[in-house]
Amino acid sequence: MISIDQIFNNQYYKKSNWIYLLIPFSIIFYCISILKNYLYKNGFLKRIKIKVPVLIIGNITLGGTGKTPLALNLITKFLNKGLNPALISRGYGGAAKNITEVFESTNVRVVGDEALLIKAKSKIPVFVGKDRVGAAKILLKKYPKTSIIISDDGLQHHRLGRDYEIIVVDSQRNFGNGFIFPAGPLRESRSRLNQVDAVVYKGTSNNSKFYQMKYITKHFKNLITSKSITFEGIQDKKIVAITAIGNPESFFSILEDYNLKFKKVIFNDHYLFNKNDFIKYANYNIVMTEKDSIKCKELATKNFWVLPLETKVDERLFRNILKKVM
Repeated sequence: MISIDQIFNNQYYKKSNWIYLLIPFSIIFYCISILKNYLYKNGFLKRIKIKVPVLIIGNITLGGTGKTPLALNLITKFLNKGLNPALISRGYGGAAKNITEVFESTNVRVVGDEALLIKAKSKIPVFVGKDRVGAAKILLKKYPKTSIIISDDGLQHHRLGRDYEIIVVDSQRNFGNGFIFPAGPLRESRSRLNQVDAVVYKGTSNNSKFYQMKYITKHFKNLITSKSITFEGIQDKKIVAITAIGNPESFFSILEDYNLKFKKVIFNDHYLFNKNDFIKYANYNIVMTEKDSIKCKELATKNFWVLPLETKVDERLFRNILKKVM
């Protein structure tokens, strides 16, 4: 199965000749981005500042780079520090048209997988909505003790004022062919890296100015029984790795590092699974990411396994955030 995302990723991150036909459209996209930045920077468009510090976690490439794991890591550190963090998100993949609070019982089809995963794992206030400013204001009205708001994937949402900006980069994929969308995966120029407070590399970077983030995995967890199993123990059946994330190869590479043999099945980012997607894999062990598993609460059977991640982030980043915004 080849998803639309996979088709374009194959062009963006591998050599492709026909992609040059899209460069005129990339120039238009780039000019619009430059104009938008200019209008906000010079006050022609108003940036709204809210009452508490706002931390932006974003990227300059399409697809997954590790924003959600980083957000969860920082949320835990804020909580351990005695602070009251909250999070706002666009709610990609969800059908909500208005600003909506996310509860653990909320249907993933309404608010999207990322927001629901963050709520389930952190228990902090989470709101989704296209209008990030409106979402932040409604959140603060209901939760006035909030001391910092994290805006997930909010880098290009310029209307919301910000106190600290982080760009997350996947060290395996970096910036692909280096072209602006749609000829490449870039949302904006790489010069943006020099304009933010911090750049976090998922993986390894030789640049000492960048902070590093690494994933730690220890076992699989059963979606029905919550039983944990070692990587060797899951090989009692054939394995199929099913995913609907922006960068599926990052998930597959973790499995390959443990010498697991598996079939790859890729759906579009944020795809909402249904029972028919899994019928042919009844005799397999189905493994997936936490982000995908949050969409399978009602679909899972005893052969569904999730790969929990622990995220290790350079401690200098958190100290730097506290120093600047708190």
